[in-house]
Amino acid sequence: MSKKYIKDLQEGDLISNYFGVLIKSLRKTKTDKDYLDLILVDKTGRINAKVWDRVENVKDNFEKGDPVAVKGLVVSFNEELQLKVDSVRRVDPELDKKYGFNFMDLVPTTEKDINQMWDEVQEFIQSIQNPYLKSVVSDIYLKFGDLIKIYPASMILHHPYRGGLLEHIQSTSNLAVSISKNYPNLDGDLVLTGILLHDIGKLKELEPDMATSYTDEGNFIGHIVLGRDILLEAISKIDNFPETLKLKLEHIILSHQGKYEWQSPKEPEFLEALIVYLIDEMDTRINQMKTEIESDNTEGDWTSKKNYFHRPLYKGDS
Repeated sequence: MSKKYIKDLQEGDLISNYFGVLIKSLRKTKTDKDYLDLILVDKTGRINAKVWDRVENVKDNFEKGDPVAVKGLVVSFNEELQLKVDSVRRVDPELDKKYGFNFMDLVPTTEKDINQMWDEVQEFIQSIQNPYLKSVVSDIYLKFGDLIKIYPASMILHHPYRGGLLEHIQSTSNLAVSISKNYPNLDGDLVLTGILLHDIGKLKELEPDMATSYTDEGNFIGHIVLGRDILLEAISKIDNFPETLKLKLEHIILSHQGKYEWQSPKEPEFLEALIVYLIDEMDTRINQMKTEIESDNTEGDWTSKKNYFHRPLYKGDS
């Protein structure tokens, strides 16, 4: 048996690997037999896995978020690779370290250099001319910088990996600067500030680990309102912060998901808020499509329809 990363698995491979458990569900077959339905991850991707046999013996041996040692066979089901698990157990870090276990091999992480992205974001902050906007962003990034560098941008939908939030911020900040240059009637400082702060509530909404989960605050309130609260706390410490500017920043955060049906408390009501929503939406969808294409393991030039977009996506070279 050979050790392989998920992106390199092929049908017929017998594997003995370490994975992280992203999702664990106890289900029943049509004949009322228990089986475990798992989503396993490593730093290169994720794969569905099934435990069909001896479920009673293993179902309580590990939980969602645990690193596990797995032996099994890679099979194909509905044109997608799947892992038929023969054995699975929670990792013993000291024991398994001798056999090559490394926790960071299991954590999906941005392919970009975190320090380089952070330096670029700091340059964006320093480019803000409005002293109130620069002050509020600087204060928030000083307070939360260590978290911004490592947080995912979401659980599953986009940039769902270590450093994903910073990657999203860096990418959307580049877009904000470029678009503001193309539309000189925009308040470029306000657009950039909105981009830098629009997802700041994710730092309280999410609990990053092997399997990212929602905090109690995330479930009860959500990142949009949590982000507005972080903003207001920072503004309260800045003397004479203009009231209208405060309201505009609040509105940008509250409307950045764009539509009521997407759980947005407000829809964009001025140009800068609209631009922040559109930039966020574009970067999100581009990342989602890129991820769907790269993670698809069906044969041929097209992905399966089982993806966020519910349509085959072209993954050929030309």
